[in-house]
Amino acid sequence: MDLVADCSRCVGLCCVLLPFQRSADFAFDKAAGEPCRHLDDGHRCRIHASLLEDGMRGCVAYDCFGAGQTVTEADRLGDFHLVEQVHEIAWYLADAGDSTLTADAGRLAGSPTAEGVADLRARAVPVLRAAAERARAAYVGWRDLAGADLAGADLRDEDLRGASLRGTVLIGAGLDGCDLAGADMLGADVRGASMAGADLSRALYVTRRQLGSLRLRPDEAGTPPRLRA
Repeated sequence: MDLVADCSRCVGLCCVLLPFQRSADFAFDKAAGEPCRHLDDGHRCRIHASLLEDGMRGCVAYDCFGAGQTVTEADRLGDFHLVEQVHEIAWYLADAGDSTLTADAGRLAGSPTAEGVADLRARAVPVLRAAAERARAAYVGWRDLAGADLAGADLRDEDLRGASLRGTVLIGAGLDGCDLAGADMLGADVRGASMAGADLSRALYVTRRQLGSLRLRPDEAGTPPRLRA
């Protein structure tokens, strides 16, 4: 499966199909199915080089996990939302190292159904949890912060090795210099957080969406290998 987005092989599906509301992430409202005002006739963004300056931080953080080019090249645009979900699940399964479920995801992406996606997700949940448990087993005293509201918290230079940050709200938090080896980052909301000097290279379930939403990112050495430029 191709899990790396390539906008040159897509027709701007995210700029048309996805809705957004005026907020800190978007400069204006847009309904689902309405082409973004910045989309040109060639399906390219007119302001791609200045998205942050133009108030479109959400576009910088967005990633379709390769679903856009997959459905575009197969002429299956109507499957975009389902294929995107399948590709996202497959992205996490790659960290968990489950080749069987990853293969099932690849087959499902070719002919997705809502029921099939729900079944794949249900089967993936225990696999992802078990992989996170194995990773954190190496760290004595790991912290369970799953689901906690740590918006704006100062966690700079803390040892978060093996920590469960699943679903944790870390909006605007300071995580500079943190060691996150073996940490479970599934669903962690890190919008506007600072991770300068942090080590995410061995964290689990980190996505481009999370990295793109950070105020300050780790350097290349502190970034998971498959997310390095």
